Amino acid sequence: MKVQTINIDKIIPYANNPRKNQNIDKVANSIKEFGFRQPLVVDKHYNIVAGHTRYQAAKQIGLKEVPIHIANLNKEQLKAYRIADNRVNQESEWDYQLLHNELKDLINEDYNMFTLGFEGLELENIIHADNFSTKWLDQMKEWKNMPEFKHDDKTPYKRLVVNFETKKDVDSFFKLIKQEYTDKTQYVNIPKRKQQVLKDKGYVSK
Repeated sequence: MKVQTINIDKIIPYANNPRKNQNIDKVANSIKEFGFRQPLVVDKHYNIVAGHTRYQAAKQIGLKEVPIHIANLNKEQLKAYRIADNRVNQESEWDYQLLHNELKDLINEDYNMFTLGFEGLELENIIHADNFSTKWLDQMKEWKNMPEFKHDDKTPYKRLVVNFETKKDVDSFFKLIKQEYTDKTQYVNIPKRKQQVLKDKGYVSK
């Protein structure tokens, strides 16, 4: 496979790319840590076939040149390869026991774990897990086919900030609305209702 380096300004993103770039920051961190190890795949006119996220990441960190491979494919093959390149990556799964072991080795070497692309909580779950027999560590699989949670809209109709000149004014106001307050009171609901918080994907009384 022939790889060459060209000016990044010659690269043309594919306007109809069906895959959304959601991990640009993570890929940018990876390139900064490990270098550009996977070239962009382009056609003869430098239109991107595979590697849109790597291209965006390279732009983000200010690279002037990027490695490319020119794919010698016909129009239909280029279109199909764009889709296939993204789709086949979705088929792979983690062996969490082996991943756990590899991460532990990196921790023992004081390696910067946040260059690996995992979120903080996700990384903690894998490192400290003691049960690898289920798919619970895979967040996407965990929520697949779960019913959509529906709840009443808790957004207030209007928020008002009221300033009081004296404590007496505050006392009079709370007497008027028939509510109590303390030094820690930050807001009140009118009419009064139980304070609720978002917990485990649902609102519960606090």
